[in-house]
Amino acid sequence: MRRLPARWRISAVGLVLLAGFAALHACALPAYEFFTRIPDGVAKPHPFVDLRAILQGGACWRAGVNVYTPSACLDGGVFNYSPLLLRAALLPIGPWDTLAGGVLFCLAYMAALARLPPPAGHREFWLRLAASFSPAAYYALEQGNLDVAIFAAVVAVLGLPGRYGVFALAAAAKFYPVALFILALREKRHVVLALGVAGLAALALAVALYGHDLFRAVAIIPSGTPFRASFGRIDLPRGLAMLHLLRYPDAMGWGLALGGGMVAWKLRRGWEQALARLDTMRAEALVAGAAVTLFCFLAAQNVEYRAIFLLLTLPGLCRITGAKRWLALPWVVLALLWEAVPRAMIGGLWQAYLPGPEMFAFWLLRQALWWWLAVEFAALVLGFVSREARRLKN
Repeated sequence: MRRLPARWRISAVGLVLLAGFAALHACALPAYEFFTRIPDGVAKPHPFVDLRAILQGGACWRAGVNVYTPSACLDGGVFNYSPLLLRAALLPIGPWDTLAGGVLFCLAYMAALARLPPPAGHREFWLRLAASFSPAAYYALEQGNLDVAIFAAVVAVLGLPGRYGVFALAAAAKFYPVALFILALREKRHVVLALGVAGLAALALAVALYGHDLFRAVAIIPSGTPFRASFGRIDLPRGLAMLHLLRYPDAMGWGLALGGGMVAWKLRRGWEQALARLDTMRAEALVAGAAVTLFCFLAAQNVEYRAIFLLLTLPGLCRITGAKRWLALPWVVLALLWEAVPRAMIGGLWQAYLPGPEMFAFWLLRQALWWWLAVEFAALVLGFVSREARRLKN
């Protein structure tokens, strides 16, 4: 392992783990299913089910089925992704390609880990290794979720001139990568204006061509109990409302967001200075990860595998200097990526719809950590925008 370049060591461990889980699935299925229950309490005897759902949706769409209403073709379910993603269904692929596609996702993820800035020391190596193969990351990989492919694509193009085309394709597939366009503020003024015009034109064209399906896809984005594998602004007020401790969850959710935004505004100067001291790749990865995570947190309830975008923030968070509270942020990220383990231990692998007292206390701690991170990321994004706006103005 020591003979490998530092940036490849985490990926090498990942390949060993991938082979190990493949062997478990082939030779010890009950043990494999045990691990699949940890993130969300559901046993999954077959891997890459999210990818299969996308491919199945494409096959049904090619056959003329309305995939945005329940149908037998989708086993009574619906296709809750962007309609633009269905256009990829014109390719000669189907549900039978799930295994090959899932393995490709895993390999792309390992390659993305190697492209991130290498750990600067043993402490950072072990922290990032634990984060890279945390239950949240395992959840994304085992499900074969499209977020893995988007994560890998984003990492592959960070720092490259043509990255905005990849960002646009990712946003067309899953909406939330639109937050990545914040990085356009790093460009020269005429490039920022050109990207803005091109983005508005592309949005107008998408709405004109597929507007009806786009709005239907947004309307049926799934949402569930906040006590399992999820994160988002709405989780805390919704959970309190489900326990009859709150009457107006939406008002509380936006009230917390407003209050957090006010705190973030006061903290932005420190982050502005911290970003200026980072090298280009770490700064860009940190801003990208923070922007995507913050956008997802504020916009909707998210399944926990989307937290893999926190991995983008770790190379920068491990190197920032300034406020003492920032020293804890890499560990907060690690704790949130691993929270499924204590959640499963406290609540049991078959997690209840509503929590008991111990689970409720743990859930409140999880919410506090997510809100802390959201406020810090909001301050980071505001600091980045302030710094780049002054540069563009001059």
